[in-house]
Amino acid sequence: MDLRRTTIRTAVLTAFLAVIPLTAAAEPAPVDDSVPPPPPAVAPAQPATIQRQVREFFWMNALRSNHDRRARATADSRMRTNIAHLRRAHVDLGVLAETAPDQRRDFRHLGGSTWALVDGGNTIDNVVFYRRTAFRLLDQESLTIRYVHGQRIRLPIPVLADRTTGAIVAVIPVHNPRLTVGPWRRISLGLEVARVKRLRREHPDWQVVVAGDFNAEWTPACAFTHAGMTSLVATQQQCHRILPIDQMYATPGLRPHGYRVVHTTATDHHREYHAKLVLADS
Repeated sequence: MDLRRTTIRTAVLTAFLAVIPLTAAAEPAPVDDSVPPPPPAVAPAQPATIQRQVREFFWMNALRSNHDRRARATADSRMRTNIAHLRRAHVDLGVLAETAPDQRRDFRHLGGSTWALVDGGNTIDNVVFYRRTAFRLLDQESLTIRYVHGQRIRLPIPVLADRTTGAIVAVIPVHNPRLTVGPWRRISLGLEVARVKRLRREHPDWQVVVAGDFNAEWTPACAFTHAGMTSLVATQQQCHRILPIDQMYATPGLRPHGYRVVHTTATDHHREYHAKLVLADS
């Protein structure tokens, strides 16, 4: 018997058997279908984008046509000047204090389909106008104040929705009496501030603007800024500084800015006023 051949065959067989376990171990393990796969990754939610729109705001005393002979003779030409200025500045929203019936008629005729006019039904009226493509009328409230001799004047308060953002703004047009014998200016200012507070309490999602001829300097500035309204020319701490009698106050959410004064012959105040307001969706 040849031991060398036997030893060689045994070695070859041993090497072959040693390879078999390695091949078997390389096979994949069976999959357990009872274990659910992990859920797919979810992308983090993106914050909602707030849409904003800047609107041009305007206010002035219109000098009623029955003020005197000159006011009556120039009423038509003065309204033409006003409309030209509104078009040039692309005004979206505004207040005209102290207008007579013929002036309101002229505004509607000259403004055509561009602006809508909201009045209070008084002979001498304070009115709000708005660009039809910028706003739509949702509702109309009113406020009765007292005038020079204590007579009652109805102020219209149109509630408007911005057509781009859906934001809602209420506008109060003001013409308070001059400081004469009697408490009428103080009473009217108190009624206006009270209405602003009520609107903000009952409709916290609304924005509010008060503008017009207050026939006073620092008194309305202190009253409205202490009520939480924003002034373009005074802070609550500096409300006693002398201001124009034609003023505007807005809720802080409107971010009033861009205040500018334009000299004009269309009013005995010789000035019209402009500002920008920011309307944003909720």
